[in-house]
Amino acid sequence: MDPRHSSPPTAPGAWPLLGHIPRLAPDPLVFFQRLRDQGPVVRIRLGGRPAYVVNSPDLVRRLYFTDQKLFDKGGPLIEKSRLFLGNGLATCPAADHIRQRPLMQPAFHPDRLAHYTSTMRRCVAEVVGSWQPGQVINLNEQMHRITAEVTSRTLISAEHARPAAARIARALPDILRGLYWRMVVPGRLFPRVPLPVNRRFDDQMRRTRHLIDQVVSHYRATPADYGDLLSMVIAACEQEPDPRRAVYDQVVTILMGGVETTATTLVWLLRLLDRHPPVHERLLAELASTPGTNSADLHHTQQAITETLRLYPPGWIVSRSTTADVDWTEGRIPAGADVFYSPYALHRDPAPFPDPEVFDPDRWSTGRVTPAQRQGFFGFGLGRRKCIGDTFGLTEAAIAVAAILRRWRLEHTGPVTDRPVIGTLLMAPPTSMRIRAR
Repeated sequence: MDPRHSSPPTAPGAWPLLGHIPRLAPDPLVFFQRLRDQGPVVRIRLGGRPAYVVNSPDLVRRLYFTDQKLFDKGGPLIEKSRLFLGNGLATCPAADHIRQRPLMQPAFHPDRLAHYTSTMRRCVAEVVGSWQPGQVINLNEQMHRITAEVTSRTLISAEHARPAAARIARALPDILRGLYWRMVVPGRLFPRVPLPVNRRFDDQMRRTRHLIDQVVSHYRATPADYGDLLSMVIAACEQEPDPRRAVYDQVVTILMGGVETTATTLVWLLRLLDRHPPVHERLLAELASTPGTNSADLHHTQQAITETLRLYPPGWIVSRSTTADVDWTEGRIPAGADVFYSPYALHRDPAPFPDPEVFDPDRWSTGRVTPAQRQGFFGFGLGRRKCIGDTFGLTEAAIAVAAILRRWRLEHTGPVTDRPVIGTLLMAPPTSMRIRAR
């Protein structure tokens, strides 16, 4: 039989009715890593719903490039994310993305980045400058504070509207937790169960919609151009069938991408630096020899951020839906199927990444990085669906790390666990650190 017309192997261990959910739920990261050994494409069951997991970097690239017309945004993750993100740039189908991306791109043009970086530096300086020697900080809260300030001020520069933007940013963790459990537990019953996670999700969703509507209504009623992201988003959405809904969808997409993903990357990186003194010292030496504020000159810092994203990609799982039968030699995936791949699992493949569990920023240096590593890294997606704010986020992270390391040394205050908090995004565990002056 032609292998292109045969199904991929089915992962072992499925339960009657529940499928692979009992094996996936306790530790999804281990589950997807173990699937790598089952083949380049593996079939699983989520309850009674079949799904396919792609375990090959080459096939993931085909999904984004050669065979992109056979895959569209879909699957449980996207379906549930649309509850919050609507039809924004991160979740919209390809037909809408082709229209939306060019409209949103000017907001993230390199010329605009220079304007945003001054805001980034002010926000970082305010937070880092508020710390005191000997103080023990909740690192997760402080990094969230930095990224929430940066995102809210670059998104909304009107002074009177900033408190609303900050409240929206604070609501994101509860919303993301609720989305994750809606993704993992199939069916329509779970969201109706009066669990704390569901109550918080519903409450924060209502507040977020109300706050965004308030801010946007004021912007529309005010003729001034504030020169911020929101002004550009409102202009970009004017031709949409429902401009009000379109603006909401893009605003919450920017908030989730700008606040949560960068904050958790900063937490992971600062944790790693405390436990890897040689890397820490190299970054300090680079900062001492680079007195300027141009984050593009901080090559070792950029490599450390990339390596952190390899080990702990915020978008640890990605889902797609097939638009037609996919006849790969690795196996046939039928039309309308849910398809997953896990950047977390692929980034720990020892073939492209020797010693994959080791934090080694030098693997990204010019003399060492290989084509296989570049092609096996999926921290920001690929192709037309690559994260529109990748340069924004990397610049913000570099500015924050540089400002923190120049002034403070952060040390863990107790035992350290590397077990991530798994949700729609891959979050760092609660982290307490003591602040020491340089």
